Amino acid sequence: MRPWMCSLGIALLLAGLATAAEPEPPDSPLAPEDELATFELADKRLTVELVAAEPEVDSPVAICWDADARMYVAEMIDYPTGPPGGRIRMLEDRDNDGRYEHATVYASGLPFPAGVLAAHGGLVVTAAPDLLFLKDDDGDGVADRKIVVYTGFGEGNQQLRANGLTWGIDNWVYGANGRSDGEIHKPDNAEGEPVSIRGRDFRVSLDGRRFEAVMGQSQFGQASDDWGERFLSWNTIPIRHVLFDQAFVDRNPRLASYAVRDIAEASETGEVFPISPRPQTFNSEPTDYYNALSGLTIYRGDALGRDYEDSAFVGESLTNLVHRRALSPDGPTFVSRRGEYDREFLAARDPWFRPVYLTTGPEGALYIVDFYRRWVEHPAFVAKSKRDDVDWREGAGHGRIWKVSRRENTWPPKPQPRLSRATTAELVQQLESPGGWRRDTAHRLLVERNDAAAAALLRTLIAESDLPQAKVHALSIMQHLGRLEDGLLVRGIEDGDARVRRFAMRMAAPRLPKSQRLRETMLGLVDFPSPLVRFELARALAEIEGPDKVEALVRLADLEIRDEPISIAVVGSLGRSAGSFLNTLFDKHDTWRRNPSQQQVRLLREAAATAADGTDDAQLTEAFRLIMHEAPSQVGPGDLAILAGIARGLEDRGHALRKLVDDPPERLRQYEPPMRTLIAAARAMAAGQDETLEHRQLAVEVLGLVDSGSGPTLLALLDPRHDQALQTSAAEALGTADDATAQEMFTRWKDWTTATRRALATAALRSRATTAALVDAIEREDILPRELDPATRDALAAVRDPAIEPRIEKLLAAQAAAHSREEVVDRFTASLDRMGERARGAALFEKHCLGCHTVQSRGHRVGPDLSGIASRSKEDLLVDLFDPSRQLVPQYAAYTLLTHNGQVLSGVLVSETATSVTLRRAEGAQDFVPREQIAELRATGKSLMPDGMEQQLNETDVADLLAFLQQPDARLFSKRD
Repeated sequence: MRPWMCSLGIALLLAGLATAAEPEPPDSPLAPEDELATFELADKRLTVELVAAEPEVDSPVAICWDADARMYVAEMIDYPTGPPGGRIRMLEDRDNDGRYEHATVYASGLPFPAGVLAAHGGLVVTAAPDLLFLKDDDGDGVADRKIVVYTGFGEGNQQLRANGLTWGIDNWVYGANGRSDGEIHKPDNAEGEPVSIRGRDFRVSLDGRRFEAVMGQSQFGQASDDWGERFLSWNTIPIRHVLFDQAFVDRNPRLASYAVRDIAEASETGEVFPISPRPQTFNSEPTDYYNALSGLTIYRGDALGRDYEDSAFVGESLTNLVHRRALSPDGPTFVSRRGEYDREFLAARDPWFRPVYLTTGPEGALYIVDFYRRWVEHPAFVAKSKRDDVDWREGAGHGRIWKVSRRENTWPPKPQPRLSRATTAELVQQLESPGGWRRDTAHRLLVERNDAAAAALLRTLIAESDLPQAKVHALSIMQHLGRLEDGLLVRGIEDGDARVRRFAMRMAAPRLPKSQRLRETMLGLVDFPSPLVRFELARALAEIEGPDKVEALVRLADLEIRDEPISIAVVGSLGRSAGSFLNTLFDKHDTWRRNPSQQQVRLLREAAATAADGTDDAQLTEAFRLIMHEAPSQVGPGDLAILAGIARGLEDRGHALRKLVDDPPERLRQYEPPMRTLIAAARAMAAGQDETLEHRQLAVEVLGLVDSGSGPTLLALLDPRHDQALQTSAAEALGTADDATAQEMFTRWKDWTTATRRALATAALRSRATTAALVDAIEREDILPRELDPATRDALAAVRDPAIEPRIEKLLAAQAAAHSREEVVDRFTASLDRMGERARGAALFEKHCLGCHTVQSRGHRVGPDLSGIASRSKEDLLVDLFDPSRQLVPQYAAYTLLTHNGQVLSGVLVSETATSVTLRRAEGAQDFVPREQIAELRATGKSLMPDGMEQQLNETDVADLLAFLQQPDARLFSKRD
């Protein structure tokens, strides 16, 4: 084998000699050394080396190593459309010079393999519809066994199939959903109950016997850090943190929307800094902002140096760069910030560089999988008229794998590990390695061997190791071996590192009901300085009941109210103690009743909803008695927050508190006077000019939930002179109005703001009376059908009321026969030649668009982030404005949900579990619906963005809006409150 010569230092010299010529971007592939010369690293202390290239590698999308550091490459040579013929290639560096020069086809004929992980002397591979286990039994480098472990994974778009297999420190193998979902089952148990992974990722036990859906959904690639925290990515979101696991959400389906957290800092714009030519694109997505992110990894090595600890890396395959995020603790979660300012960690001038997967290697370096093709777009996302004009497989047959490390770590190469032959004692020693790959591999091998002799060594490591990560690995392995005594857990819970404490507490939680020692140890941490520990304590208390639990949760709630994750963990752990918790909280902290903050209102509402969830009606009674008063003046906002929560919790059970108030059964008559007192207080607070906006909104919410006579109060609050947030709250509360109020809702339609109209139309579909009133208003032409957004029109079409269905069909048919979207676009083409005013365009965007879109962190993320919209032509932007469903991105498709009681909801599907669905609509508002209440849930095939913008804009407005969209700047919006 030739000596290794291809380093970044030589490449940069060659690049410097070539810059004067400024060659045109290549239309054909570069040789690996020429591609390397186009790379620019932000940190000049680092270098890039080629470790594999064609012909040894072809179309790579994922890699892993076995215990002896042989690399396995998932090759999607059949991308983009087949026929299926993917491979797994085994690469070996036999002369230990850092280059994998020997290649063997380990397995072939696989349908679009997207994930690969070493286990049990073989490989686990995702190749939808199957999760496979492959193994070479005779040592010739070719798999002899091919076992379908599970099947049923969705065979959707080849970019979006199950992928991202990673080893979890909890002894499970985790995988990313992609975006194709699936109903997963054993191949020999097709009639058994499948596990749905719709909207969720998955995990499988190392022995293959158990399969579970897990919280969160990642598109291509997922990652874990040293402590078992899971991180997900999306093509436009570099990193999200899974804060609450599936078990937590199963106990508290109302809290599902809190489970996964976008951890980007508030000022994040999503801008990227490529150095390659602007790519040719075929859809509406930007190229100066996040577009095709994939292959997320948390760096867990030491070859880059300490500056790269707590770094996340993700490929941006469209714009030929690797983006870095620096992670900083933020309570029990993180904040991610750009790793480099106005540049990227690694960028290439070669537009064929396609980084699709990243990981940490055996020697602690960062590895980059380079698909290396002309195109990474999938033709399914390209207009049909353009698909046949492109050779989507141009460049097939190429592929590279690169390694990044500090210059001083490149030579001589480190010896390859041979852990398959290591003794148990040697594997335990490897748990103290500085590299995550070595620790994970040693951990996995110890679990696979199941050697009881490891227990004594692991016990010593837990007691004496100087490396916190080693203790966490040891605790997990001891759990697997069945040797994890309470004493060891106490040692972990009392460790000097808060992250070890947190991990040990998580393992100890299921034992709390039976272990007094663990219970006393955990309860003693309620005032512990680290938020990691307090968060884990709040979660763990779900396992027990009793006064000690209530006291601890009250203490945590009052301490942590500004820390949303901890306060949500408190609510999620209440269980059958919700009523007692609220009583104790008010008793010890009167400010929660008299003047609660917005965060305190949220916690009180959610806690009361938990009390009303039906698991223990004694808790509901206790919560309601807490807010009973003789006079309205005694009622505080905290009381109304509890009342709102009770009403929401009863709604989840299919009961309307309003009906119980209007016509209480005999057994509830004793509560009628205090309810009237609460309603009177809510009316006064809603109208009170001296009340805070948040408290007035809370009062409005209560009126909509429980007061059938609140129509005049709520209608008055629609007046544009009130704060828009209050108008919107009032409009939403009117969704359950009585017949008389319903008819009045639309009489002043032309006077309301756009946001108020949208909220009114959406709310009208929540009851038969208001739906009928909306139809009446359309028939009178007080409202034009085209003024309603597509989601509302689709929701109207889903109404199942024989009395008005024929009228709705007639109205919608008339709208369909009106001017087509193409005609509307043509009508405004004159605006393309006008010189618009950006400031006026920003005001229009803020008024009409910011409720569903974000620009440079301003607005609501319901539809796509438009920070990078500047790359779109005016012509394309015009189509986006007036024909938004022409090119629909699936993740922003509108859904319509019909409940058994006739309520119709619409929005973007943001969370779906086995027990509930959550839709998000304009202004970021969300609707949570238990599955037992859902009669129908369907995708409309249309964008949530409304048609009918032509009713709100003239040609000058459109010119102004286009001017802003071609140079968006959030600084032009009105200042935040």
